[in-house]
Amino acid sequence: MDYGLKHYQTLWDQAKEEIASSLSPDTYEDTVGKVNSVVKVLNGTIYVLCPDQLVKSKMNRMFNNRLNEILQGLTDETLKFKFVVSEDVTTKENVPEHKPQMLKSNLKPEYTFDTFVSGQSNKLAYRNAVLCAQQGSFLANPLYIFGGVGLGKTHLMQAIGNSILDIDINKQVLYIESQDFVDEYSRAARTGAYEEFENHYKNLDVLLVDDIQMLSNAPKCQEQFFKIFNDMYNNQKLIVIASDRPSNQLKNIMDRLTSRFGWGMQVDIEKPDQELRVQILKRKLVESTDQVVPEEVLEYIAKNFTDNVRDLEGALRRVLGYAVTFNEDITLDLAKEALTSLLKDRSNNGESTDYDKLKSIICDFYQIDVSDLLSSKRNNKYTNPRHICMYILKTKYNLPYKKIGYLLGGRDHTTVISAVEKISLQLKSDKELSLAVNTILKKIN
Repeated sequence: MDYGLKHYQTLWDQAKEEIASSLSPDTYEDTVGKVNSVVKVLNGTIYVLCPDQLVKSKMNRMFNNRLNEILQGLTDETLKFKFVVSEDVTTKENVPEHKPQMLKSNLKPEYTFDTFVSGQSNKLAYRNAVLCAQQGSFLANPLYIFGGVGLGKTHLMQAIGNSILDIDINKQVLYIESQDFVDEYSRAARTGAYEEFENHYKNLDVLLVDDIQMLSNAPKCQEQFFKIFNDMYNNQKLIVIASDRPSNQLKNIMDRLTSRFGWGMQVDIEKPDQELRVQILKRKLVESTDQVVPEEVLEYIAKNFTDNVRDLEGALRRVLGYAVTFNEDITLDLAKEALTSLLKDRSNNGESTDYDKLKSIICDFYQIDVSDLLSSKRNNKYTNPRHICMYILKTKYNLPYKKIGYLLGGRDHTTVISAVEKISLQLKSDKELSLAVNTILKKIN
């Protein structure tokens, strides 16, 4: 149905009204209350006008997810809010008739340069990403970002896409994980829909490909990606690639692809140092809560969670949730108590390194925190990843059931046995689960 602008304005007004009840009056008036008018609707995106760049940044960073969740409850349409200022839209009202239909970009609006905390360990990658967003393929093509799990590669590459769309909302930008690319190609091969598959990538301006190492052992998919890469490169369209290793260390990927990955700029992201970890925690606090956390608590968390950003933020959320649950002020003693089980797991005589990596990969795959994986939450969002983790710890590492229970928050061994049997049975008939487990196992290796 072709709705007029008034319909989308009503949706925005309803969303504002609903979120207002969960915010303090001062917070609401300083942000959401200043945002009033829907100025444009294009390809499922509702563009809402902010009075200035500061409010726009706060809206996209702090409230976008919550407002879009509210929006999903207000309508059956596939819609999302995007917050802009007047200069974002005044020069882009007329879309050329020949412009192809806008693809779903798969970008998360909260992944911006504003919300990325830059420091010594990631400054090269950060600066090149910003320059790529500003100058496109004229700076470096492709931009190849590599580093370990949970260090910000996905955030940074999606920030490039979001920044480009902020500059020109009509750009064709697509973010995709390599495993999804493999799945898409496999479906096209089964159904003979090659033309549709090729058209999906034909008119792109920017292609952002995550976890490129997942193309290993998929030669036909590599051939197809090689064609897409060449077409985009020859037409000076920007390609950004992320991986867990440098391109010359990729295994089972054709040489002519890996050599092309080296044509542009390769930048790495290392583990954040103590100072940057504290900055990341402070940023997370600004984005998510009004709770006051003493500096010594932030220092304690940063000192004990050093591997990646996801674990770091998960530890902070656990402390915040612990304080709310028991209605106590956040102190160093409370933080130590809240994090006891997580720290016990990490101090297991150094032998839990692989297991920590597995948990990080599973949490990354399902977009949850490690603290959720170890918690007693019984929602399927958390129990399914938890059971998969138990299954892999048993089948890949052959750990005793009691040890697995210990690693997953101190659970009884009978719970682990039940979970392993459940996943083993489901894998025989559930193709989606089988694909998830295989993907996780590939990332471990």
